[in-house]
Amino acid sequence: MKEAWKLHECEKLPSNGVQIMYAMDNVERNAMTWRLIIRREATEEDLEENHYLEEEGETLWETSLEILCCPFCGKNLLGKKDQIYADHGKFSHGDFSGWAAKRQ
Repeated sequence: MKEAWKLHECEKLPSNGVQIMYAMDNVERNAMTWRLIIRREATEEDLEENHYLEEEGETLWETSLEILCCPFCGKNLLGKKDQIYADHGKFSHGDFSGWAAKRQ
């Protein structure tokens, strides 16, 4: 059975708000890709300022970028079967801080 997703974990990866994940990307292309994901989660202060938020740790925004190598340790993440696209480097940004999420 093929893995649905996997994480790249290295010592140089920041401990909070950053992940490197290999998963199906249904936003930019219908394929498995390595992505750098940076997200900001709600704090208690955010809850006080924004009545749309319900709990700490809720995602406020998330940016996802296709990558070939880990930007922190430099490791090549691609396997022999991974496809490199001519337009590699697509990204998406989602703002989830309001009543309706916005994709940019």
